[in-house]
Amino acid sequence: MKFISTKSFMPFVWYRIALGVVIIALVAMGALSPHAAESAG
Repeated sequence: MKFISTKSFMPFVWYRIALGVVIIALVAMGALSPHAAESAG
């Protein structure tokens, strides 16, 4: 928690945005199925 209180949240924010963009792009290209978790279990 000391890191959060002394540093900015911006690296975490950019990481989450980038990860979301990658996942959306993979779903849009058909490389990742949005229902893959439902069929796996």
